[in-house]
Amino acid sequence: MVPKNAKKASKPKKHGGVFMFARDAAVALTIVAAILVGMFAYTGLWPPLVVVESNSMMHSEDNVSYVGVIDTGDLVLVKKIERASDIKTYMDGYASGYKTYGDFGDVIIYEKDGSSTSTPIIHRAMIYLEANPDGQSYSAPALENIPKGKWITDVSDDAWDHITSTLTIIGVGYRGIDVPIDITNLLHGGAAESGFITKGDHNQMVDVNFGGPGVGYRPIDVSWVVGKARGEIPWFGLLKLWSTGTLNSVAPENSVRNLWITIAIIVIAPIIVDISMSMIERRKRRRWKEAADKMKEEPSSMRKDPDAEDASSRAAEPPETQLR
Repeated sequence: MVPKNAKKASKPKKHGGVFMFARDAAVALTIVAAILVGMFAYTGLWPPLVVVESNSMMHSEDNVSYVGVIDTGDLVLVKKIERASDIKTYMDGYASGYKTYGDFGDVIIYEKDGSSTSTPIIHRAMIYLEANPDGQSYSAPALENIPKGKWITDVSDDAWDHITSTLTIIGVGYRGIDVPIDITNLLHGGAAESGFITKGDHNQMVDVNFGGPGVGYRPIDVSWVVGKARGEIPWFGLLKLWSTGTLNSVAPENSVRNLWITIAIIVIAPIIVDISMSMIERRKRRRWKEAADKMKEEPSSMRKDPDAEDASSRAAEPPETQLR
């Protein structure tokens, strides 16, 4: 007969596995959401990441990628800018020693002609040109304290605050090439406009922005700039480029290899941790069981014989005194 106070044995829950999966999925989604919210709070942009589709920023001639440099398939965090002074150009960085992604100055993301329908371009800001009031020349304040050994102009009378000819920046990038900027193309009939001159680290020439007949060439307007690059997640952008067919250059072999290795580690590591924890738990339970069983089994030498105990106590009693 079962006592009234006896508890019924609990049955295993049918939906325990589903609950555990739902709980783990919720935790994972919460972590991802927290990361994305943090990125948005830092960058002020949504989405906060862009995928690099081409090799224009790579620092190698043999299509080898490097961590810390912007390569094909990298994910790059983009921080919003408010004004031109938020961006440090190559020449600004050369003067102060400021570097990002392996070279002087900031890397910016901009929309060509300010059009959101085209794929944004991610290149390094080389110099900021300010159109002089006469519309026939440019000023480049970043050049004021940099000797002409780093830059030259075709016209000897040109100075940092009055440039009318081709401006050439000497020894640029990982290859140390000379980069010409044709100022005459930007003047187009006395209607010079201010803006950034940009260049891909892997490219030989600066970006040329042609606005069409009657507009001519012009620098990158600050209103076209989406933001500046801050940090990277290497390789993982290849997954999107492969799935959308938007890969514009050959993916570096070492990027592909590192991507698959990283994915394998991400997938396998939790399994290994789970198996290790299960093995440790089993060992603990086995030790606990062995200890409990050992305590139950008392050695024979420690057992007490009631008869022997009575005999011993009787022997210890003093003999009765006989009265005469």
